[in-house]
Amino acid sequence: MVGLALLMIGVLLLTFAGQYITMTVQNVQRTDVEPHAEFLVGDMEQRSYTLPAGVTVFGTVMATQAPSNQSGDIRFIVFDDQNYQKWSTGGQANSVYLTEKQGQFNYTFISTANVLYHFVFDNRASLYKKYIVFSLAYNDTVTNQVPDPRTQYVSYAMIVLGALLLVVGLGMKPKPRWSD
Repeated sequence: MVGLALLMIGVLLLTFAGQYITMTVQNVQRTDVEPHAEFLVGDMEQRSYTLPAGVTVFGTVMATQAPSNQSGDIRFIVFDDQNYQKWSTGGQANSVYLTEKQGQFNYTFISTANVLYHFVFDNRASLYKKYIVFSLAYNDTVTNQVPDPRTQYVSYAMIVLGALLLVVGLGMKPKPRWSD
């Protein structure tokens, strides 16, 4: 009788409980916004992209001098739209990311709002034009509810144990009640 009950409970758990017993899973999803852009910078060049809030933004910049193809320096600044408007009119502005490097380098920052971001390549300090290779991507964390796989393991264990107890119970000769 116990074996039959365990077998039935295991089958019910396997078929119905898996839909209702779930767990939260977080996946990191990469989105390439600009996988590979190549352009020439005279004094200044800017590229604009809308990015979602709270994501890790990353990419690479490679700067070379246009006539000689030697490694070159570039001032790289990232602004949100509001601060870019201030900066472009000569006002005091806060950048999201700022560096001045030579050759190839990586950048990373976390977006603060779902707005337009301006990626500025400032070459005004140099006499040579720069050839830029630029990439931009971001990682977003996606949360999903999925069935809990542990429910299946418990269900299978109950089915196997119930089937074994049922077979053992059916295989035993019943003791007549009057023999006591």
